[in-house]
Amino acid sequence: MRISLLSLFLLLISLNSFAQQSQSWSSFYEVGFLWNPALTARWNTWELSSTVRKEWTGFDNSPESGNISFQYPIVKRQTILSIGGYIDYDRVGPYSQRSVAGTIAYKIKPQLFGNRDDVLSIGGNLSLQNRRFDPTNSKAFDGINGDRNLLISESTSFSPSLSLGTYYMSVSDFYSFKSHYYFGISGNQLIPSKIDLGPVGALSNNTNITAHAGYRYFPRRSPYYIEPNIFINYSFTKAINVMANVRYERVNSYWFSAGVVSNGEIFGQIGLIFNDRSFLGKIVKDGVLRIGTKVDYQLGSLGQFAGMGYEAYVAYLFENE
Repeated sequence: MRISLLSLFLLLISLNSFAQQSQSWSSFYEVGFLWNPALTARWNTWELSSTVRKEWTGFDNSPESGNISFQYPIVKRQTILSIGGYIDYDRVGPYSQRSVAGTIAYKIKPQLFGNRDDVLSIGGNLSLQNRRFDPTNSKAFDGINGDRNLLISESTSFSPSLSLGTYYMSVSDFYSFKSHYYFGISGNQLIPSKIDLGPVGALSNNTNITAHAGYRYFPRRSPYYIEPNIFINYSFTKAINVMANVRYERVNSYWFSAGVVSNGEIFGQIGLIFNDRSFLGKIVKDGVLRIGTKVDYQLGSLGQFAGMGYEAYVAYLFENE
């Protein structure tokens, strides 16, 4: 019974989180354009990628999410426009959300802060969301199979969603192997929506703001970089989430990172990079294959019940000359 009551408590927390903001920032920030559309194809490469995430594996119907996406830069001597799109899903207990979206980013060279090759990107995201609440997927108490579904009837809604963002980095999008700093901000769920839950009220998606910043440092003549970064998500319901992360990557070889989140989560990540000089060279040809995995754990007494969380990432990148 203790486990079941705790499961219900966590379910309510998760639903509240879903109502306030989009899914948490992935530590695989290569797909950061899902949260800030100005990050669409931030480098001079097109990318096909997918991520799958599972949280709190110690509970039934624990939160899970995933996406399939693409990003493509349109280049004429310099990148002027980037486009992207994705299909994603989020689910926690009886609540699920599926989206299909398109993104676009316009880039200019403002030459700010004494940087001659910098890039300022302004982007937008327009999506269609399908939200569903199915009480048959709820599991609150052991040994009770009665009329719990009469409390809340099944409900479905379709609604549009809009995000706008801007992003700045101090180098050209052709110079990913050069030390630089960056920062960005976006507004998400600018068209609020809600799904009716009958006698218990409604579940709403509210506008939220994300901000992130970081610095990629290449020691002189070194084939690796170190990159600390921070991400902040603030909901207009006064909910805030902060993630700090440090990443080490050896160019065209591997990467690993570790971080902490203000909700008590710690995580570690590792990934491998395969190019035409690797043993997968005949498969990837002129492109690059990136495969990574992340493991996270909730600190405190919750961790012993919630268990581990996992995330996987795979992407194929190709330079657009």
